[in-house]
Amino acid sequence: MIVFPLIAAAVSTVFACLLLRQYSKQRKVQQLAWGVSMAMFALASFVVMYGTSQGWDPTSYKIFYLFGAMLNVPWLALGSIALFNKRELTLSALVLVIILSVFGFFKVVSSHPCDGITGRSGHQECVVGRQPTPSERVFDQKDIPSGKDVWRKDSSVRSLAMWYSIVAYVIVVGVALLSSRSRKGVAPPKERVRANALIAIGVTIVAIGSTALVRYGRGAAFSVTLAIGVTVMFVGFLLASRAPRHRVEQPGESPT
Repeated sequence: MIVFPLIAAAVSTVFACLLLRQYSKQRKVQQLAWGVSMAMFALASFVVMYGTSQGWDPTSYKIFYLFGAMLNVPWLALGSIALFNKRELTLSALVLVIILSVFGFFKVVSSHPCDGITGRSGHQECVVGRQPTPSERVFDQKDIPSGKDVWRKDSSVRSLAMWYSIVAYVIVVGVALLSSRSRKGVAPPKERVRANALIAIGVTIVAIGSTALVRYGRGAAFSVTLAIGVTVMFVGFLLASRAPRHRVEQPGESPT
């Protein structure tokens, strides 16, 4: 069924265009980071739509895994970091995310997915030296193949994606928690607190779909959680863009 991936792709595409349009006018790094992340979600959803209707192959799965399971959350985290409005911190995070993205890209592109698996449950391994039978084939199905099966020959790809996503997720949630705390007796803007909370909730929803569900190859469930999570995040993005900066007046500084 392609209706759920189609909805997720359409929602992500619209939000990506709106955010990148905002960036073209306001030049805020968080808008660029969020727009890039939404574009990645959109591309991954289009690939899911293709895979679930036409069948999966190593190339389509690599594209899905790269933009739907590895790089999207780090770019979301970059947007959260940019909300601190610290130029040096944001620039350092941007350079780091770009480096990690390039490394992840070449890691996935140069990897060798497992075309077939054989053996008992818990003791499975890639089929080597022969063509896999229809029942052994990893990509001979319409639903999303399990990352555990695809990367059984090169588990470092799966481990890298997990580390990227986990660290980035912690950053997003951490920024949300920090933004809700008072600084030097000054309460943070309510819009900023709500925005970061919504972003964290949206990322959590997407994480549930991409880790707990995609692991078992449930494409429809992944697409539903993706569409819901992306929508929640986008509302948070809008609130964050409108929220005033959290700035503490320095001693001896005249208010402006």
